[in-house]
Amino acid sequence: MTTLPLPEPKALTLPLGEALARRRTNRDCTDAALTDEELAALLWACAGITSEDGRRTVPSTLDLRAVSAYVLRADGAWRFDAEKNTLEQTAEADVRELSTTYQFEYVKKAPVTIVFVADKERSKNARPTGVFVDAGTMGEACYLAATSLGLAGCVRASFDHDALRDGMKLAAHLEPIVLFTVGRPA
Repeated sequence: MTTLPLPEPKALTLPLGEALARRRTNRDCTDAALTDEELAALLWACAGITSEDGRRTVPSTLDLRAVSAYVLRADGAWRFDAEKNTLEQTAEADVRELSTTYQFEYVKKAPVTIVFVADKERSKNARPTGVFVDAGTMGEACYLAATSLGLAGCVRASFDHDALRDGMKLAAHLEPIVLFTVGRPA
């Protein structure tokens, strides 16, 4: 398995009030790559660890931490390991097209899609909606971080969950549930 270390996240310096006021869905982006520091900032915002006991930047239903962040890029699918600040490759193929049912041009052009993946085994004692609430907070954290970084992004949920799971080479108990596609504004 290929593992890539991530650098320290780029600082998110935009005041929260301004980030909330400026946050917009924007699908009009270029294909220019994000820097590793920008990607690290997005991943830290949605799934970063902020305390010794493993608590994250976002809330988690029953503190199960049953939703994880994965990254889709041209060089494959990657699982974010927040504890080690690394990406671990799960698939070598570019599977970004599997992450949409109708926005192919946008999704293929954007350099990164962050996939929020629910662990059905880990969340089996929670209400089924809990993982969707968790993924929603993770998506909003990505929106605010993208706004601070001057990036364009969009939360999405229209995709074939089974096809994406298979393309990402995930185990059957792992289910992609929500996506955040991001790039540089055009």
